[in-house]
Amino acid sequence: MTHVKQDRIVRDLALRVREIASLPENAVKRQLWADHNELKKGGRPPLWVCIDEDGGWLELIPNTELRTEDLDLRVLERKLRQLVYQHGHFSDDFVYEPFLHFDMKGEYTGYLYGDANQKTAWGIGIAAKGVGEGAYHLDNYLSDPANVERLLAHEVDFIPDPEAAGRLQEKYGSALDGILETRFVIPYGTLVQSLIIDLVHLRGLTELMLDLYDNPDLLHRIMDHMSASKARLLDRLEERGLLFDNHTNIYTGSGGLGYTNRRLDSPKLRVSELWGFADSQEFSTVSTPMFEEFALAYQKRGLNKFGYACYGCCEPLDLKYDAIFREIPRIRRLSVSPWSDIPLAAQKIGDRAILSWKPNPVLCMGFDWDGMDSFLRGVARTTKNNNTEIILKDIRTCAGTPLHIQDFVNLVRRHFCRDSGR
Repeated sequence: MTHVKQDRIVRDLALRVREIASLPENAVKRQLWADHNELKKGGRPPLWVCIDEDGGWLELIPNTELRTEDLDLRVLERKLRQLVYQHGHFSDDFVYEPFLHFDMKGEYTGYLYGDANQKTAWGIGIAAKGVGEGAYHLDNYLSDPANVERLLAHEVDFIPDPEAAGRLQEKYGSALDGILETRFVIPYGTLVQSLIIDLVHLRGLTELMLDLYDNPDLLHRIMDHMSASKARLLDRLEERGLLFDNHTNIYTGSGGLGYTNRRLDSPKLRVSELWGFADSQEFSTVSTPMFEEFALAYQKRGLNKFGYACYGCCEPLDLKYDAIFREIPRIRRLSVSPWSDIPLAAQKIGDRAILSWKPNPVLCMGFDWDGMDSFLRGVARTTKNNNTEIILKDIRTCAGTPLHIQDFVNLVRRHFCRDSGR
């Protein structure tokens, strides 16, 4: 297929996305998120359906439906088709904008979650051993003392590749022909302050759990270096003008859109103006004192540089709220996962931060209408005094149909709309 034909496919989709982005409803939703993120009372809880790129989206839009042949244009085509599909099928509160975000081309030298092609991390050569489709084995690279020293000597960085970035920007710019803007931003993981996920992929989860008891001094040395290096990276990214405005329709924390009523007009963004994130999923069953000693004490070094902090993903934070509020003074969004005690979360979070509720996607794809209706009614009642948002994410499968998701959206609207007596 000629590039002219491929560009026409892209432009037709881009015109539809621009049309969707021009709808007045986007301004309403943008303000909804902005007021919500600033903890203003009175608005309804925002809802976002966030489908996994390598899961549910492959069922709804199989690769066989993509019409372009160029690999880069197929990425662009998929993004556009997903936006059009989401608007047509899910009446959630996602905001459509006349621009698209893509990862900036370059190398992040820490561990980049989800990049199966990464060859080194923290100065150590790594190679994921596949054990099945979409699964891999965690090696203990730090069993070698030389690798420990390599990690401790490594200064984590993001190194842009301007040539590759320029080629891709030119290709996308030509295909879109000014219909939509493209924005290339540093990879999400570059800003994340979790640290533990890096260590798990260098040490192994079992070994890390044993280190808490058997090798705490080594663990402290490594976490101290990693956290200090990540914090210094934030300073360098700010100095080099590589930060990006995440007060927009970009994934924030472990789910949520970053809009606020604050306009970032400065020529060079500061970390203190942006959203930051950390989590500790791997420490779900670790005691609160150990969580504070080995995770939070180091995560806060970088996370507290941000103006708006988000904490948590799939882990229950039931016994950790007090520590997070105490150590992260600018905490703004707390994840309440499917394994969380919702009444406890509502009580502990109160109106001090956003209660970012992540319902179990498995239950939403069933679909037991009566059971889900009762469940959502209970959650809405329990969280009625909180700054609640509903983030339906981690959708590995949608059972090959959008209907279950739309049923869920309709039930959420019924029970979480303040105008209906929430």
